Amino acid sequence: MRMFIIGLLYAGLLTDLPISVRDVETRRTIRGAIVRCGAAGAITDYRGIALLRECTDTVVVKTTMAGYVPRTDTIIIGSIGDTLTLYLAPRSFDGAQITVTGTRTAQPRDESPALVSLTDRDALRAVQALSMAEGLSFQPGLRLENNCQNCGFTQVRLNGLQGPYTQILIDSRPVFSSLAGVYGLEHIPIEMIDRIEVVRGAGSSLYGAGAVAGTVNVIPRDPTTTSLSASSTGSWLNGQIPDAITSLRGTWASADLSTGVSVFGVTRSRSAYDHNGDAFSEVPLTRTTSGGVRAVHEFSERDRLTLDAHWIREFRRGGNLFDRPPFEAEIAEQIDHAIAGGAVSYEHAFDDRASRLHLYVSARSTRRASYYGGTGGDPAMASDAARFFGTTDDEIGVAGVQATTRSWSIGTVPLLVIGGVEIQHADVDDAMPGYERRIEQRINDVGSYAQVQIAPGSNISVALGLRADALRIDGRYRFDSRSSETVSTSFFVLNPRIAIIGRINDDWQLRTTYASGFRGPQAFDEDLHISTLQGAARLVRLDPGLRPERSHSITLSMDGTMATPTTALGITADLFATVLTSPFVTALTSDSLPGSNTSIARKTNGDASYVAGTNLEVRYALARTFELTTSLTLQYARYATAQVVAESNQGAVITTPNILRTPDVYASAIATWMPTSALTFDASCVLTGPMWVVNERLIERFRTPWFADLGIQATYATQLGNVGVTLGLGIANILNAYQRDLERGSQRDAAYFCGPLRPRTISCSMGVRWE
Repeated sequence: MRMFIIGLLYAGLLTDLPISVRDVETRRTIRGAIVRCGAAGAITDYRGIALLRECTDTVVVKTTMAGYVPRTDTIIIGSIGDTLTLYLAPRSFDGAQITVTGTRTAQPRDESPALVSLTDRDALRAVQALSMAEGLSFQPGLRLENNCQNCGFTQVRLNGLQGPYTQILIDSRPVFSSLAGVYGLEHIPIEMIDRIEVVRGAGSSLYGAGAVAGTVNVIPRDPTTTSLSASSTGSWLNGQIPDAITSLRGTWASADLSTGVSVFGVTRSRSAYDHNGDAFSEVPLTRTTSGGVRAVHEFSERDRLTLDAHWIREFRRGGNLFDRPPFEAEIAEQIDHAIAGGAVSYEHAFDDRASRLHLYVSARSTRRASYYGGTGGDPAMASDAARFFGTTDDEIGVAGVQATTRSWSIGTVPLLVIGGVEIQHADVDDAMPGYERRIEQRINDVGSYAQVQIAPGSNISVALGLRADALRIDGRYRFDSRSSETVSTSFFVLNPRIAIIGRINDDWQLRTTYASGFRGPQAFDEDLHISTLQGAARLVRLDPGLRPERSHSITLSMDGTMATPTTALGITADLFATVLTSPFVTALTSDSLPGSNTSIARKTNGDASYVAGTNLEVRYALARTFELTTSLTLQYARYATAQVVAESNQGAVITTPNILRTPDVYASAIATWMPTSALTFDASCVLTGPMWVVNERLIERFRTPWFADLGIQATYATQLGNVGVTLGLGIANILNAYQRDLERGSQRDAAYFCGPLRPRTISCSMGVRWE
C-alpha cells in the first residue's frame, strides 16, 4: 500500500478528488477503469479521468481495470489543485471487468448480482474462430452444435437446454429474431465483436421472453484509436476444401477521444465439403459479404450518442449436384439471406453522475429466398421438385427507455435502482407454396421492469427484480391443404428474480439466484428450418392447442481470484437447476403431406422436464507469458415422464426420458504461451461426452461416442515503423474427430448429425495494422 501526501491537511474537509488512470508502460490514459472509495466509486471517462466526490481528508482508493494489476492507495487530501495520476501495470489475466448483461447497466463484475462470464477477442483468436459460432464453446455450460447435415443449421445450448431457450442480444438488445436463430450465429463476424458476455440462468426478469436458460450478449467494438487494419485467413477443410475470409477495418478517433467512428467489411467464400465420399455435403457451400459502421460521440462527460448499422448478404447451399439448379439435385437446401440492421442509443448522466437515463431504438430486417427439397433420386419427382422454393420476410424492432440511479438509499444503505420500459415487435412471413405451407406470425410485447440492488459492493448485497410483459401473438398457420388455423392470444406474465451476493473477502464472492422465465406458443428457429428425410422435406407443425411454457431456475455459485503482481488464479464454480412446466417437444409423426413423401413433425407440450448440474471454470495466468482457462460441465437432463420423439407409419415408436442432444459431460480448455512479445502459441480443446440422438430414418435412438476437438495455433507479430504485421498458422480438430456413422445418399436423415462443426482444418493468416 502506497501513501500520497498531497498539499496541506485540512481535517474534516470534503473535497472532490479527480484521478487520472494511465498505463505504466505506455503512459496512455485508460478508459473504463474502476476507481472505488468504500461503497462509492467512479469509472474513468474518455479522458481517463474519474471524479470521486466529497472525499474526506484521508481515503483508501482501490483502482482496477481488466488486464491490469489492481492497486490500493491511501490518499491524504489537503488543498488539491491538480489531478492525481495513478499508474496501472499490465497483467495478462483479467482480474477486474466491467460488464453490462447482469443488470442492464455498466457494473463491476464482482458487484453484479448475476454471475457474468466473458469471452474476449484474445480468446476468439486463440480458438481460431472465423465467426461468432466457432467461439461459443469455450465457456462453462455453453455448447454449440450442428443440427443439419445439409445446410449447417447451428444452435447454442446453455446449461443443457436447447437453442431457443437462450436469448441472443446484440449490444444488450433482443434483435436476434426466430429466423436469425437458424443461421445467425455464423452471420456475426469476429471483426464486429469486442467481447461476448454470458449470464447462465433465467433472465426473463430483465430481458423478457426467451431468456430461460440464460443470455448471450454480443458487445460491439468501440472506436478508441485512429487505425486501419486488414487481414486474410485461408483454411482448408481436411486439407482440401478451401474456406477464405478477408476483412478490413478502419477507425478514427478525435484527439480528445470524445468522437469515434469505425467501419468494417468482411467477405467469406467456402466450398462444400463431403466427408464420407457419398457425393453429398456435410459442410455447406457459403458465400458471405458483410459490413458495418459504428459511431460514438460524447457531447460531454455526461452525454453519449451511439449509432450502429450493419448489413449481411449470405448464400449457402448443401446437398449434391452443386453445378445444377437446386431443383435438379437429389437433395438441396439453398438459402440466400439479405440482412440489414441498425441501432441508435443515447445516454445522459445527470449532474450528480449517479443517475443516468438511456434511450434506445434497434431494428433488423431479414429477407430469405430458400429452396428445401429435391428429386430424392426419383426422376418422376422432377416436376414437383421445381415447386419447392420459398420466401421469408422477417422484421424485428425494439425501443425502450431505462433509468438508473445510485443516489437513493435506505438510511445509510446505498441502493442501485434500475427501471425501464421496452417495446418489442416481431413480424415473420414464411411462405413455401410448393408445400402449401405458410407461417404468418406477429408478436407485440410491452415489458416494464425494475430491479433494486441493496448495498452494491458491500459484504452482503441483495437484488430484487420483476418484469411484467403484456404479450400478444397473432398468427396464421397453414401447414398443408388440410390444416389452417388463425391464432390470436394475449398473455400477461410476471417474472421475478431475487439474487444475493456475499463477499467472503475482497477477492471472493458467493451468489445465489432464483429467477423465472417463459416462452410463448409460437414458431421458433427450429420450426422455420426444413431438414430432409428419406429424399423429401421434413416440416414442423405447431399443435393447435400449444400452451406457453414456464421455467423456474436456481443457481448457487462461488467466484474469486487470487493474484500477485506476476500470477493470478481464478475459480468459478456453480450449481444450477431448471424446471420447465409444459415444455415444447417436437416429435416425428407417422403423417405426411397428401400425395407426397414429405414428413410431418409436430410440436406439442410435454410433461415437466428438468436440468440440473454443475459448472467449474479455472483460470490461471503467469505474468505476461502464460494463460490457461479450463471449464467442465456435469449435468442431468430429463423429462418427468418418457416422451414420444418419433413414430413411423409402420407403427414403430421411440420414447425417451432423456432430453435429446444433451451430453452429461462436456469440457473445454484454452492455453496461451507467449515466450516472447512477438511469438504466441495457442492450444484449445472441446470435449463432448455421449448423448442421445434419434435417427428418424431408422426410427432408432443412438448413444453418440466421445468427441475431442483439439486445435493448435502459432502467431508471430512484428512492428515495421507504425505498421504492425501478424502472421498465423493453425490446425483445428487435429484428431479429425468427426461423426463416424454419417447418413449417406439422398435418403439420409439430415438431422442425424452431431460432433465438431468442421473436420481437421489447416489455416494460415496474415494481418496488417496501421495506427
